[in-house]
Amino acid sequence: MRERGEKAMSPKLPIIVNSIQYAFRYSCRILLLAAMIAGGILFGVDLFRFMVNSSDFTVQEITVFGNKRIDEGSILALAGIVPGTNIWLVNLEALAKQLESHPRIRRVGIQRIPPRRIHILIDERTPLVFILNPENNMLYGLDADGVMLPPIMGNEHSKQNPERQDEDIRLVLSQPIMSGDLAVTFEPGAKVTDAKILEGLRLLQRLEFSDSAMFGDIAEAEWQSSGNFVLHFRRRIGVAILRDLGSPEIEKKFKAFWNLLETKNLRAIYVDARFPYHGFAVRWDESDGAQWRNLYHSDTTLLSQAERVK
Repeated sequence: MRERGEKAMSPKLPIIVNSIQYAFRYSCRILLLAAMIAGGILFGVDLFRFMVNSSDFTVQEITVFGNKRIDEGSILALAGIVPGTNIWLVNLEALAKQLESHPRIRRVGIQRIPPRRIHILIDERTPLVFILNPENNMLYGLDADGVMLPPIMGNEHSKQNPERQDEDIRLVLSQPIMSGDLAVTFEPGAKVTDAKILEGLRLLQRLEFSDSAMFGDIAEAEWQSSGNFVLHFRRRIGVAILRDLGSPEIEKKFKAFWNLLETKNLRAIYVDARFPYHGFAVRWDESDGAQWRNLYHSDTTLLSQAERVK
């Protein structure tokens, strides 16, 4: 009986021994892992202390790239980074927000380049149109997002920035003036909310993207009380009247029409583009009458769908 009991209990002994050995090995691994983690944390803390306290990681150089109208000194002053500041303690997100508060800056990219350099990449806002402020006779730019930019081309501005007069003149001549009864606040950084102004800006941006040469010939974009949007050109077209500014046909047909004027050396006095899906109605210079009439009877041009304005 006793012999049979001993035989029955004997197989359990190896199982108990194996369990104890496994538990011991597992505990050793846990302790080793904990020691490694603790060592890593202590090393990281020591490394962090070294990096934030070492004079080898202080800002000694700030480089700026991408700025055109904003001088580097203004950007550095707005950034406010004191030379000698530890490079790891510069809050890049807060710095970007600070710089983007400038009305001429759309976006900022900032790089921390150890051990001693901060690099600032500027994406400036550029005017798509200019608007004249009748109170001070200064021109304010509006970018494609409808953000008001600081003024240029006024008496006071010219006195303060005589070295930029030629540059300002070239800039103004390259962009159209937007006119009409416009609800705007002449405050740099203010965002336009007037729906018709934003609609006009979107159209002009599409025209610029479609054909930059044609866009560069637009001298004025006028909002009339009738709701028409009138483009005044410098050379090939006298005036073009538009209404359905959201139509995708506008930029496509204007590009083809402008190319026609350029290649055929023609001039249109008046273009009615209010109904772009039906084509353009054109009043031409009679000196080019024969050539225009041939074009209107041709099936190879967009003009075949239009009528001449009597």
